[in-house]
Amino acid sequence: MAGVIAEIRQRIAPLNEAVFRAPAVAQPSLDAVKRFVLNQLYIVPSDLKALSASMHKAKSEDEYKFVKILIDGDYAALSALRAMAEELGVAASYQVDPAAVAYTHFLSWLALNGTMGDLAVAMTVNLPVWGSACAALSKWLKSKGYRRTEFLDAFAGPYNELEALAEPIAERYLDLGRYLHVARAIQTYECLFWYSISGAVPSPCLATTPLSASI
Repeated sequence: MAGVIAEIRQRIAPLNEAVFRAPAVAQPSLDAVKRFVLNQLYIVPSDLKALSASMHKAKSEDEYKFVKILIDGDYAALSALRAMAEELGVAASYQVDPAAVAYTHFLSWLALNGTMGDLAVAMTVNLPVWGSACAALSKWLKSKGYRRTEFLDAFAGPYNELEALAEPIAERYLDLGRYLHVARAIQTYECLFWYSISGAVPSPCLATTPLSASI
């Protein structure tokens, strides 16, 4: 997709590449998968609330539709996550890793302080990377005989409809410097999630990404 979002993706490409080098993605283990589920049991309900809170900022039909797609996706994913947790014997608790759940706290910040353009950029920069990592985890679990991978499969994409809606929304609220900040932040938190559940040092997530707003 050409445009603002494609350019921002290019600027933060090193962060996205770092996600795929995380051990939990590149070489999954059952312990990492269980940590994935434990932290997602905290994240998904919080994400759902944050996205619901974002709806009040929608002003046009495409904005309402964009947020509704996100809400519907997380709502459906929540029951699939619980089924995955049951198969793996993981119960919800507050023993989560603060670095792993920082993503959802940032999404709540966006709901309070962000524009619809910020949300459009954040979600369409993030979801394809998240989805590809989930697909890798799903493939590994299936190879080990696990069946309840619907949560992971739900995010595998493609995200064509969401991306088609996002670009005009991003252009409507255009603020390139702010968008780069939002994109770098959400992908840093995404990266921290995967390194945290891997039990790995997250230094690849903390590399400096240029923030110049001249596109």
